[in-house]
Order: sequence, then C-alpha cells, then structure tokens
Amino acid sequence: MKKRIAAFLIAAVCILGTVASCHDRKIDGEVIKGAEINIYLCEQLYELDPALCLNNDSALQICGLLYDTLFKLDSKGKITGSIAEKYEIKKDVKNDEYTMQITLRKDNKWSDGVNNVSADDVVFAWKRILDPSFNSEAACLLYDIKNARTAKEGDCSIDDVGIYADSRILTIVFNGDVDYDRFLLNLTSVALAPLREDIIVKNADWSKKPATTASSGAFMIRRVNYGFDTDNYVNRSFAQLILERNPYYRRAKDAKYVDTSVDPFRLIINYNLSKEELLKNYLEGTGKDKVFYIGDIPLSVRSEYASSAEITDLMSTFSFYLNENADISAKDGTKEKLFANKNVRLALSAAIDRQAIADSVVFAKAATAIVPYGVFEDNSPKSLFREVGGQIIPSSADMSAARDYLSKAGINASDYSFTISVKAYDEVHSLIANAAATAWKELGFNVTVAEVAPEINDEKFSGEDVKDIFDDIFDEKFYAGKFEVAGIDLIAGTPDAISVLAPFATPFSGQGQEDIALSDISNMPHKTGYVNESYNELMEKVFVAENGTERAELLHQAEKMLLEDMPVIPVIFNQNATLISSDLRGVEMTYYGYHLFTNVSQKNYINYIETEEITKEE
Repeated sequence: MKKRIAAFLIAAVCILGTVASCHDRKIDGEVIKGAEINIYLCEQLYELDPALCLNNDSALQICGLLYDTLFKLDSKGKITGSIAEKYEIKKDVKNDEYTMQITLRKDNKWSDGVNNVSADDVVFAWKRILDPSFNSEAACLLYDIKNARTAKEGDCSIDDVGIYADSRILTIVFNGDVDYDRFLLNLTSVALAPLREDIIVKNADWSKKPATTASSGAFMIRRVNYGFDTDNYVNRSFAQLILERNPYYRRAKDAKYVDTSVDPFRLIINYNLSKEELLKNYLEGTGKDKVFYIGDIPLSVRSEYASSAEITDLMSTFSFYLNENADISAKDGTKEKLFANKNVRLALSAAIDRQAIADSVVFAKAATAIVPYGVFEDNSPKSLFREVGGQIIPSSADMSAARDYLSKAGINASDYSFTISVKAYDEVHSLIANAAATAWKELGFNVTVAEVAPEINDEKFSGEDVKDIFDDIFDEKFYAGKFEVAGIDLIAGTPDAISVLAPFATPFSGQGQEDIALSDISNMPHKTGYVNESYNELMEKVFVAENGTERAELLHQAEKMLLEDMPVIPVIFNQNATLISSDLRGVEMTYYGYHLFTNVSQKNYINYIETEEITKEE
C-alpha cells in the first residue's frame, strides 16, 4: 500500500511539472520564466486609462488585468479585499462624523518596482476624476465622500475633498451615515483604480505606451505594436500586444520565485492574424502557433459556437448617443439641432429591430431597457434590476410608430443628413451601425456610417514599424462632443443602476470643463446635451434615499423617464462568449464579465516556447 502511495505522489509531481510554472527552469542554459500563452482577448486598443474605460467592453477587459482595485467582485457578486487588506467604519453620531479607514496590503507594488501602491495613489486617482476639468462618468461613484460633488462643480478646492492618505492608510470622510456596503461596491470598479501621479502628470499619453505606464495588477504591458502602413492602419504585419507578469504583484520581499503570485510569464495577443485565422489556430494550431483562449469569436462563425462557448452577460448596453447640440445638415443648406427634438429621437428608436440585431450578433440580447443584466436591484445579486424592471421598450421595430413620431416632430426626414460614428476596429459596432442606418434610411433620412480609425501619434513617422502610440480619434471626438450619432458600449461602472442612470442627470454627469473660469460647471449636461429638470430632481431623491427599496423604485422611475425621452438609444445587452482550451486551468471570471489569468497554468507549456526569441527580447 505504501509503495502505491509513493508511486502516486511521484506521478503527481511529474504531472504538476508539466502543468504548473516551474520557477525559472533552464533549457540548454536558457532561463524559462514560465508559460507564454497565445490568446485572443479582444480587439486592439489605443487607450488604456482605467478612468476612461466605461465606453468600451474591450478596454475594460485589458484594464482589469493591468490595474488592481481596492476591492474585487468575484463571479458570484461577492465583495472581497484586493489592494485593501481590511477596513473599519467609525461613526461619531454626536459630532456627525462618519469615516472609513482602509488599510492597504503591504505586498502591493507597482510593476516598475519603484513604489508600493499607496493611499496617496488612491487619493490622486480619485481627485483626478473629481477635478472640474476631467471628464469621467465615474465621478458620481464618489459623491458619498464629503465635498466630492462640491469640488467637481468647482465650488470648493479639490483639496477639500474628504480623502486623506498616510502611507498604507486611506481615510475617507463621508457626507453622513451613508450606505457603506454600496460604497464598497463602488470601490470594485476599475474606473476607481489607484494611479501614479508622478507618471501621469509628465505625459498626456501616459496610458498608451509601455515605457510610461506602471501597473498595479497581475500583468503589465511588455510590448505594444500596432502594425500599419502609410495610408491605412489596418496593415497588421507586426501588430501585437504582450502582457507580462508583474514581478512585484503580491510578492513578498523574501519570495524566492517570481511566479509566487502570478503563474503565466506572458499573455501574447497577435493581431497580425484575422479572427478567423486565430480561431483556426485555436482549433488546429500546434507549437508556437497554438492559441489557447478566444475571447472574441468572429462574427462569421458565431452561430456555430452558440451552444459550446462559455457565455456570460456583460454589464453593458450597446447604445447610440444622439448629440442634441450637433448641427445637422438640412437640404436647404441650413443647420438644425435635429436631435434636440424628442420625437425625432423616439422615431429613430422605434425604427430599430433590436431582436434582429441581437440575432445577428449572436452573443447578445435585445435591449428592452437601458440598464443591463447583472446590475443589482439593491446591494445583492440575489435580485437583479433588469428582472424586476422588466421590458420597457419593444425588441422589434415599429415603423408605423416611427413615422407617427416624425409627424409629431414636424419634419421631413429626407431633408436631413447625418453620420453614425463607430470605432473602425470593432466589427460588432460596425454591424449594428449599418443595421441602424438601413432602418433610418427607410424613414427617409440620409445616413452614412463613419468607421473612425486611430491615427499615428508620431510627427516623425517615416514608414518604419512603430512601437509607440496611436490616438483613438473616436474617443477624442466622443469626449469632446464632436459627433452626431455615436455607437458605444454603455458600461455599468458598478452593479448599481445609479452608475448607468445618474450621468444623464446634469448634477451627476461627471462632465469636465476645460475653461473653468468662463463656464458654469455646476450645470454641465450629459455628453448628449440632454437636460431634463424632472429627471435631475428624481436623481437627487435617489442620492438621499435611505431605504433600499425606496431607492430602487426611484431608479426604476428614472429609467422609465429616461426612455420616454430617449437621449440615447439602447440596442443590445452585450454578452461575452469565450472558448478556453482544456490545456488551461485556473481561468477565473469576475462579476464584471472579464477573465483573470493570474492563477492560470498551461499543460506542457514548455512545448510552446521558443528559447531563442526569449533571449533576444530579454
């Protein structure tokens, strides 16, 4: 019997040696630092600022790997500590003082090894979002903090906000006896991740290149290479993103091995192949060409994987933003703020066949409201906001109703021309935009779809392979309000409906204003220009509601009011569909719908590494 046990243990050790990472193994004298896993995570990205990742599901997936948060939300919706080691709530009812003290872990270190992730990094990131000149819809997630809203409105100094740092101790002073569980839920949002002031203040493009970023998460950017030619960014000859283990992530000073906290050495995303080619390499690839994870299945074959892919609801809704301030061209040569007309917006919404679009996308649900699946009714996943709120708008098109709205608007659709803008590199967004354009042309509008491509940010461009940065022109125009209709992923910053609904209220929009001295920044509307005083008043009630049931009911009222005005047109509830090789173990899902690769082991990983290439890179 003892011999059998011993034999079993020996076999187990051998198996683990082929699956787990092996602490800097050597082959022919060359150091192997762990698995280098070929994956296809998402579309190529051009902006990785976590505070600006709430309009693109792909950006959220990458930022979730690069930036750690104070707290995490696991796949079941449970809050757990991450950067935060512990917290304590202090209530001084007599003096009306309510605080939370969060102690950060000792072993959190930035990927450049220079500093620990400190309370100062949290304070900087939050004050950046609350700065009157900064544009982020995540601002409302911090409004329980004393003077946070006042500072955002420019009525007090940003230094008056009730957040204070003392090495590992973050002290938060609240407006009153707030819902602390809900506030902790907000702190799971990647948008509120700590950031390094010394990096950000030096370079406006800090988030676009490896040399100017530092990560607090399990991975850092090792290499970004876009691949392009002089005329068109889509020549992807050398396009690649390599995420490498953050060697300082949760690693004690005396830890012997660098893979103590993060198993894989690298996650390699090759963009020089089409999605179809990458899928083929997932199914049939061998050696260095083998792909082990597909996070974005090509549209052309999605129906084939409808039953075999791992499908999860993302807390996001693809929506069209209608710019009420945009001057839309009329046939007579004049300009008109067409989308400021409520009935025009309702007509455009009624003309969309959401179910048909969802069927075309395959991994999606028709958006019958704006708040997506996954959002809590209160503070728990036991009851979901969408299931309680039900269907508010129809999933099918109603062209008769659309024409009735146009009649009420008093316009002739054929007199107007406008453009739908989407990111050029997102095939799903392009599909939806073209489907909407077809429907709106049927109403008589002259509609074009602009697939907005990134542009090289390099004045000395010489046609050589550039490992520098691109500017995402879509994002730049979107945040500047320079669009007519824009298609984006409207992402819930947290599983609280307020993160979706509050930004449409003027006081909670989070919009920044460059010229603070000349503008009333306490009255900055949503990106669409939408202003409804009744909606503003309703959202004010939400923010002071003490009872969870009452608050949820107010939020449902707000969603219905918003859809009666239709400043944005929800189209589909996004889903994530992934294919994961059986050779990978330990891929974890967060409640936000993106995967973590921190503890992933790869079977026989040594077979997929080319040691000569590693030597050259190191």
